[in-house]
Amino acid sequence: MCVMTALERTPLEGLPPLNQLRVFEATARLLSFTQAGRELHLTQSAVSQQIKSLEQHLGRALFVRSSRSIDLTEAGRAYLPIVRRTLDSLAAGTQTVFGRPDEHRLTVQVSLSFAVFWLAPRLASFTQQHADISVELFTVLTEPERTADVADLEIRLAEHADGGLFLRRTRYLPVCRADRDEDADWRTDTLLDCTAMRHGWQTWLDEQGETLPVSQRIHAANTHTVGLSALEHGNTLAMTLDVFAEAGLEKGTLAQPFEHVTETPEAYWLLEPQPGRRSPATDAFRSWLLEQAIEGRPAPA
Repeated sequence: MCVMTALERTPLEGLPPLNQLRVFEATARLLSFTQAGRELHLTQSAVSQQIKSLEQHLGRALFVRSSRSIDLTEAGRAYLPIVRRTLDSLAAGTQTVFGRPDEHRLTVQVSLSFAVFWLAPRLASFTQQHADISVELFTVLTEPERTADVADLEIRLAEHADGGLFLRRTRYLPVCRADRDEDADWRTDTLLDCTAMRHGWQTWLDEQGETLPVSQRIHAANTHTVGLSALEHGNTLAMTLDVFAEAGLEKGTLAQPFEHVTETPEAYWLLEPQPGRRSPATDAFRSWLLEQAIEGRPAPA
């Protein structure tokens, strides 16, 4: 059996994971699991679990928890400046060796449907204005609850986003293929919802005092892209966000067969997950995106 002596141990052995240290630093600075989660784009429970794992690793409690607040223990107070110096030193050393992030490249995290139906059709205008910048779209199936660490910018659907820039409001509305505008009937047609939506066909019907026939069913997919694609085949009606239907309605490939729409408090926001990574590329994209959203420019034909 090979026994490792103290001299043979590597300097990193026994150190806690870096992500746990980042979570500890934010929580200790803000003295709030919730606020630390917002800053790091994690849920409160994820922050709490990271802290518990770190405390188990160290063998000491770092926080005193009460029903409404938290505070640092003596060990936590002693450990905080050490962690801060370590993180600052690592950040400075990384920048010294590897330089700043590529100022001519940015990654944007966005839902798949928003990328397909709103962002991608407009992206050519950005690349024409900024030919030196390359954009990587990191798509997720539904609206992201937290941003990937690699993202420079995130476009998120939410009622509110702390620190985010407002882009535009949204509404839910039913759509169908343009040639079915006059024949559409929610009582007999195939109805499609998106499981990521807060509201759907049932809300739309309830607002009008309507009830589905006993034999009628509401079907669902986990992305608006599937519902809008299904319109091309058969007698199908999809409940979707206006932002996804606008281009089809303007081009005449889609129709809104019923006037009623469902209002929602949700809106699209632009966030910078890591403000320290701001670059000319992120500044240029932010300015362009706000211009597109605020002026309500339609997608190119």
